[in-house]
Amino acid sequence: MNDEHVKEYVEYSIEVPKSLSDAICNFIVENISSGMVLEEEEDTQSIVIKFYSDNEEKNYQEMLKDYISQIVDNPNEIIESIRKSKVQSISWEEEYKKSVKPLHIDGDILIKPTWDKNEYEATYQIIIEPKMAFGTGSHETTRSCLKIVKEYFEPDSRFLDFGCGSGILSVLADKMNAGYIKAIDYDIISVENSIENFRINDLTTPNDVLHGSLELCNDDEQYNFICANIIRSTIIQYLKQLLELTIPSGILVLSGLLNNDEPEIIEALDKYHTTDYKIQRDNEWSSFIIFKE
Repeated sequence: MNDEHVKEYVEYSIEVPKSLSDAICNFIVENISSGMVLEEEEDTQSIVIKFYSDNEEKNYQEMLKDYISQIVDNPNEIIESIRKSKVQSISWEEEYKKSVKPLHIDGDILIKPTWDKNEYEATYQIIIEPKMAFGTGSHETTRSCLKIVKEYFEPDSRFLDFGCGSGILSVLADKMNAGYIKAIDYDIISVENSIENFRINDLTTPNDVLHGSLELCNDDEQYNFICANIIRSTIIQYLKQLLELTIPSGILVLSGLLNNDEPEIIEALDKYHTTDYKIQRDNEWSSFIIFKE
């Protein structure tokens, strides 16, 4: 291919036991890449994780080896499965497209990629342009947040989507007649993807999509509903401000958490005298639904 716009990427793949896949995916998201392709065959006990980078200088193989050595007693077989190769952007984009399927969640939420032109029955139909990031609805944390928004969100509410990713939660809030939406992410690709998905879904709610962190909300009015689908360390860092940004009788959702993160989150909530909450679990992942007093 001689097209100057075709860019080369580095593809990493690793085969891991299914029992370790959530922990390793979480490590990759926190430290390396905001998304990945998962290849899983029926009747097998392993899963292949692939992720992509345009940074050839970073030694992500060594990062993975170090982490796996910390969590596995006999890591050699997993470490030996790590592969690294160069691919053109067209190659991995096409592979990723094949991995993204229409997804029904909780009966009446339907998420489909832009290239799927089939008609489906669903109360809330969300069309996304996936950009190699969490937010297609297939990951447990996104799935849980979608269910929580559908169950608890009230029309005309002010909605804050902290760690917006693809913007999928904001799109659902719009379809549920939000009064205002602010979506924030530290990853500029996620911000651009959210803006694109807002356009694709014809959002009518007044909204702002911003690149940065929670400091962008310092002068905001309080929100009726906040979703923070991020990582444990960032949740702990900003928990006080997230609680302050939530209106009395409002709802704060903390997600992107592994089950073994629960004690630390509970301890942090206790510090701020926050006791009215529920924990919703999906496989190895947890979401906290906090009812602000």
